[in-house]
Amino acid sequence: MITRLAAVDIGNDSVKARFDDYTVQIPNVIADEVDERNIVSLENEPLDGLHVSIVSGALKKGKGTYAVGKLAADYAENNELTPSDDKALSDQSLILLLTTLALDAVEHFADDNGIVEARYRLSTGLPLKEVRNKLRSTFQERLEKNQHEITFLDTPVYSGKKVRINFERALVGSEGYAAMIELVTDDEGNTRNEELSSAFVLIHDIGGLSTDSAIIKPNCIIDNVHSDGIRLGVSPYLDTIIDRVDNEYRYRFHSRLGLLRVITSESNRFHIHVRGNRTNIKPIVDEILYPLAQEEYKQIRKLWSAVPEIQYAFLIGGGSILLREYLDQINHNEDNYPLRFLESNESIWAIANAYYKLGMAEQQHGAK
Repeated sequence: MITRLAAVDIGNDSVKARFDDYTVQIPNVIADEVDERNIVSLENEPLDGLHVSIVSGALKKGKGTYAVGKLAADYAENNELTPSDDKALSDQSLILLLTTLALDAVEHFADDNGIVEARYRLSTGLPLKEVRNKLRSTFQERLEKNQHEITFLDTPVYSGKKVRINFERALVGSEGYAAMIELVTDDEGNTRNEELSSAFVLIHDIGGLSTDSAIIKPNCIIDNVHSDGIRLGVSPYLDTIIDRVDNEYRYRFHSRLGLLRVITSESNRFHIHVRGNRTNIKPIVDEILYPLAQEEYKQIRKLWSAVPEIQYAFLIGGGSILLREYLDQINHNEDNYPLRFLESNESIWAIANAYYKLGMAEQQHGAK
């Protein structure tokens, strides 16, 4: 049986996965479901109607049936990760990961009467705080020591398909260090930015539930003393915006994804329709997100004071996109650090791309 390389960034807002020939992104939302959904008409695309049953010794309950991603985001009752969740221990992280791989497996492994046997070399990672707390091996064991069975139920195209996944290897790194690999190497692992690779660099990754601050010394050596992660991210603030909008306008977003669509919309940004009337929620968004940007800036200042050799700070992750306007304003009025923001798509995919490069490097090393 072939073994496929999968590079998966289990983000708090969404899971981003890169394979040899394509990428996939799934919102990190799940909802409990029954085996037969109450539907009028099946969705057109698999990603719009992910409905799966999962059996795995790695799950706390051992098995369950779920709506996943976009489908779950439209449910009135759904689950999104909270600040108390550790990715390494969370069933939700595992459910998203396995569903993502099952989507790839049905297209790239043999189908024997509706059963697909799949084997992967996984390259992924955890927040720095979880790595420091020795959860890397825990997550690795959950993946490698169990077989995982995913059955597509009322899902377009793949309904009835059963996928059995085994991991030949699960390479689990740290998210902050991975981002530096993406910045200084190309897809072949060659250095693409000599100046950056010889500098002190702060990688400030603002996620949904945590912020990873990795300080990288010259030659891409991580500073183990000062690099760290904190439980500070945009998701709780998005939840507060959802509650405020509901209280003021009686307009309830079903999920953070629904709110993010409004905040990041190119054509109708910050606007909702309340009883058919176009309504601007930017004042609410600004009031709630600006204090978060101030907290993030305090963390950057703290790190720069601890390691004055830092020459550049790269702000990445979905949170950096949401906070960029506020952080630029604060930085202009205060210390004027050399902050660098990646373009939106590059920022979102930086970690997954790095995992892919690390997975390729390990695969090539093992082949020698």
